[in-house]
Amino acid sequence: MKIQSLNGIWMRKIGEGLEHEQSVPYSTHPVGRSTCRRNFTVEENYKRLFLKFDGVTYHAWVTLNGKFLGEMLPYSEYEFEITDCVKNGENSLSVELEDLNLSFGPTPGWENFGGIIRDVSLIYREENYISDVFFKSTLTNDYSDALVSVEVQTDKSTDESVEISLLDNNGISVLSYTQKVGVTEEKHLANISLWSPDTPTLYTLIVKLSDQDTYSCNVGFRELKCDRHHFLLNGKPLFLKGVCKHEMIDDSGHVVSCEQIEADMKMIKSTGSNFVRLVHYPHCKATLDIADRLGLMVSEEPGLWWSDTSNEEVASGSLEVLRRTIYRDRNHPSIVFWLSFNECKFTEKFLIDSANMCRKHDPTRLVSGANCMSIEDTFVYFNKCGFDFYTMHPYSASFERSQQSAEILHDKPLLFTEWGGYFVFDNPAYMRECIRKMAKLYHANSDDGALAGAFLWCWADVNDFNRGMPCVDGVLPEGLVTKDRQKHICHDIFCKEIAKIEEKSAPEPYRFKMLERFDGRPLTLVSDSGDINTLIEAVADEERALPFRAPQRKRMIKNPPVLKDEEISGISLTPAILCNNQSLVYEGEYQTDKITLIGAVSFNKGYPISGEFGEEAATVTVTFEGGEQSFTLRNGRDLTTVFATVGSSRIDPRADNAPRLAELSYDLNFEQYVINRLDLKIDGIKKTKSVEISSLNRDYQILIYGVFS
Repeated sequence: MKIQSLNGIWMRKIGEGLEHEQSVPYSTHPVGRSTCRRNFTVEENYKRLFLKFDGVTYHAWVTLNGKFLGEMLPYSEYEFEITDCVKNGENSLSVELEDLNLSFGPTPGWENFGGIIRDVSLIYREENYISDVFFKSTLTNDYSDALVSVEVQTDKSTDESVEISLLDNNGISVLSYTQKVGVTEEKHLANISLWSPDTPTLYTLIVKLSDQDTYSCNVGFRELKCDRHHFLLNGKPLFLKGVCKHEMIDDSGHVVSCEQIEADMKMIKSTGSNFVRLVHYPHCKATLDIADRLGLMVSEEPGLWWSDTSNEEVASGSLEVLRRTIYRDRNHPSIVFWLSFNECKFTEKFLIDSANMCRKHDPTRLVSGANCMSIEDTFVYFNKCGFDFYTMHPYSASFERSQQSAEILHDKPLLFTEWGGYFVFDNPAYMRECIRKMAKLYHANSDDGALAGAFLWCWADVNDFNRGMPCVDGVLPEGLVTKDRQKHICHDIFCKEIAKIEEKSAPEPYRFKMLERFDGRPLTLVSDSGDINTLIEAVADEERALPFRAPQRKRMIKNPPVLKDEEISGISLTPAILCNNQSLVYEGEYQTDKITLIGAVSFNKGYPISGEFGEEAATVTVTFEGGEQSFTLRNGRDLTTVFATVGSSRIDPRADNAPRLAELSYDLNFEQYVINRLDLKIDGIKKTKSVEISSLNRDYQILIYGVFS
């Protein structure tokens, strides 16, 4: 096989205007309908001759010597056999392009660029040639060995054999065999070196069809699979952390040099990223070669953005682009999954068709789509179509939607295929908070909430002249770097924080301060208590009971006022909760002249935050030999709120009869609590039998850490 480049100077005409010289490849602002033409002569002897286009935007019609060869969809490789229509001497090649008025191709999500954006060439071939090679491997023996198979197809049926060789990165053959065309054999290979972001070891695959054709490419041994909440790379959990990258660099459009791509990908790698989501269309082949070498995992998708897949032209076009991309790139170890759409109005049929198409042409990789639909719909439709993992774009001014996604989408890995954007691009503190919370979800690895990876939107600023804020002069400044790759304010914070994602975070800092010494004899709780989760649920009720406050001032609690150590002998680490007009009963026989309640604080109402001063909240009945004595607990006199903060301020809850015994905290922003001591005097020294604490007002959820004599 020999290749003759047809890059260089062509003649271009916009509409019915005058022709002008145009260097191909090129990528310019859309012009609608245009025509590019050039003449060429055949430079070599040939048995069969092919015309190849590596990619156009966005639709093209190709004619050679007056004969129509076919149409081309965007970003995709096309080959046309021209053996019978090429002639000796000068040949006239014409490409008509449309880059504006199409249902599929141009999108309003970023600045579009039309043109013949990739190489054009003639391919000289023998009578038969290798039309497709698919390298597959199954890792065995604890990832030290592999079962290797190579599917080989030729353009014409033949009973010939092909020679298959695999060379290591030193050029030494580690596997060599022959097999019949169309027959796939499986071979065992021991002591392999794995491909990963840390060690991107590549092998060279060579397939030879007698003296007619030779195919070669880089391949690698790696396995990415789902393990409920996590992705496993080569058997080990790995958080997929990275960025979303458009192909454009500065104002290059889709024509970017290999040197620019390599510098860009190296810069991304230097952030600590292990993944690049190539948005939102197939990027040029060089990008994949560079990702293979650098050790960056990538995904590819077909060019959809808020597209309506009920439109048959959109649906069929995108599936065909994705199919061609799979055939072009499925031997690259850097590609670990396919994304069949991005933020689309889709039909159930499209989701199913896209999943089936990906699995038909590449059963070795995971499949999903980049998604921003409702969390509930995501759960339903991703399971209906059989996607391997969930995705979400939880854009928000708070982490709430991210947290909800992680809690609901928990039966397979959840990947944030986009996050950040407008809400973090100029807010380092919020970026830090989000990454740390995502890291906690990753390490939680729980059905109560988990996360397998996240890709920041976006790597670099792009042009967008139809979005409004936060665009400035037609530039969407949501990247970690500018269009010309200067660092934005959040770049260094991103690098610092994602470097720590795999590290298990320290537990929430727990602080406890005893304000006075206490010794007592504990009574035993013998009745049921409210569930600890009631404390968290009660926050919403507490918020509704307070005057209006801005949403960002709402109390956020992860750690309720639970002790970590037995700070007082006999005390309960988790307080008993008196709620919903119920009672708490404690038993113990002691001679005493008083009963002490440790706690005497309320979770909802409680002085001085809410509730009337002196309002009755509960009764305490002490039963002893020969009778009983009752006490009434009143707000502000005998109990306070448990919270030591309200809004943005620290407060000092004080009760007339219940001095503060201790203070505890977790997150100082939200979780500062007080514990009181309430002494109830008995008339004389008596032998106690039981103490019953009964609710008088369901708005008070009273916490009792212990009852002592």
